[in-house]
Amino acid sequence: MRHPLLEFIDAGYTYPDGGVRALAGVRLQIDAGRFVAVVGRNGSGKSTLARLANGLLLPTEGRVLVAGRDTAHPDWNWEARRRVGVVFQNPDNQLVAATVEEELAFGPENLGVPPAEIDERVERGLALSGL
Repeated sequence: MRHPLLEFIDAGYTYPDGGVRALAGVRLQIDAGRFVAVVGRNGSGKSTLARLANGLLLPTEGRVLVAGRDTAHPDWNWEARRRVGVVFQNPDNQLVAATVEEELAFGPENLGVPPAEIDERVERGLALSGL
């Protein structure tokens, strides 16, 4: 059975510090191969939605599934972060390295990928983007 890549089932999130209910009753299904842009005003819940999608936050109500598996499950949460990417509006908020090569290597290094494989992935990424 093929599951949607990402699915929100009556998902919501309330921030613990001030009790702000950022999202409620979200129902969304995104199939593999689709590209989705989330747009809205400041404070409308876009960043919270993205953090729920990749497991950085866990829903306080409902469920978020990545490839049919619940992000609330500890064994799947890390995998969700690997499968769901987020692109921020301001690139300065997401760049961590001084060079493109270092930037491309940052993620795999933090996932424990062997150095030889990191080098191969970086070269492939540079070639794919024409750099």
